Amino acid sequence: MEPDNKIAGNLRIGFVVVRDLGEAGYIGGYLCINERGVPIEFWHTTDSPIKVTRLQRLMYGKTLMPELLGRHIAGSLLGENRQTSPIKPLVLFTEEEDILRGFNISGIAIALVNPYSSVATEGQGSSSQIVATAAGDVMIQWKREDIGEAEKLIPQLKFIDVLEPFERIRNLLDEIAGKVI
Repeated sequence: MEPDNKIAGNLRIGFVVVRDLGEAGYIGGYLCINERGVPIEFWHTTDSPIKVTRLQRLMYGKTLMPELLGRHIAGSLLGENRQTSPIKPLVLFTEEEDILRGFNISGIAIALVNPYSSVATEGQGSSSQIVATAAGDVMIQWKREDIGEAEKLIPQLKFIDVLEPFERIRNLLDEIAGKVI
């Protein structure tokens, strides 16, 4: 039975960030919060940063970053092949288009969220909408197959700062990465 996306009336919203540490590699972090912004869970991949070789760059070509960021890093953060399975969010937000394109875990809708700008464009295979949130107007872009889940959440976003958790994750990853590398 698939768990409900609410815990004791609290909405589950996930955020994922991947940091490029240059020569040290890539690390990722997942933060799940409730509708008040209180952390429910945090996972990271910093035990050893993922390094990309020249051969991998040549072999994967333009598919490398969606595969690395979306499937390998974000996918491992939310995958069920962990000792303890992470809490499944109603929607997983990211700021990285490569994560949006590469992430594919059944039962988790994913959306790209960025501050609204009049220059924003609609991506291929996805749908975009300007949404008023506690962080101001944001552009939310999601995969077409995730429209139903994303639209359930949109009315509740006017009370949620959907941009601030990304900064929290970046700060956490920078702190942890300083101890790892």
